[in-house]
Amino acid sequence: MTEDEFFRCVLDMAEAARHEDSSAWMQARCRTRSADDSAYLSSMLLGLLVENEAVRRGEHPADAWHRLRTEGIDSFG
Repeated sequence: MTEDEFFRCVLDMAEAARHEDSSAWMQARCRTRSADDSAYLSSMLLGLLVENEAVRRGEHPADAWHRLRTEGIDSFG
């Protein structure tokens, strides 16, 4: 599986999780065949989202990471 294919699977997993669709999440997860690869790409995607949201808000990415750690997921977005 190529990196692009893994990335598409991770996007499908993220979308399914956001919509609380565990069946679609499992289907996408099973396509990856590698928990380590999908976990790494999921982490990479989350990191990009956190830092892009920080820039959009005019906030330094380090401050966004700190805010998320102290205030939790409700402070995101």
